[in-house]
Amino acid sequence: MSLAAAARIRPAGLFLMAPAIGLPGYPDVPPVPHGLPTAIVHGWDDDIVPPGPVIDYARQHRLELNLVPDGHTLEHSLAFLAHRFRFFLERLTA
Repeated sequence: MSLAAAARIRPAGLFLMAPAIGLPGYPDVPPVPHGLPTAIVHGWDDDIVPPGPVIDYARQHRLELNLVPDGHTLEHSLAFLAHRFRFFLERLTA
């Protein structure tokens, strides 16, 4: 949803956590609007959204991608998420 909305509302950036990319039965994910700072955090062990299509999407659009040893909820990566999100926001406001 965030990727689809970004094309319409033009946010300052996108911080995506376990994005629903490459799921059967879901619509194709639009590319990130050109020049929009985007970071993705995804779990290696995500059993809902496999990491493969997310890796391919990040590679195709040359997006920052952080893969963590966690599942879909990223519940074991909260400290990393907080640190990474803070860094992302600092970069946007610099």
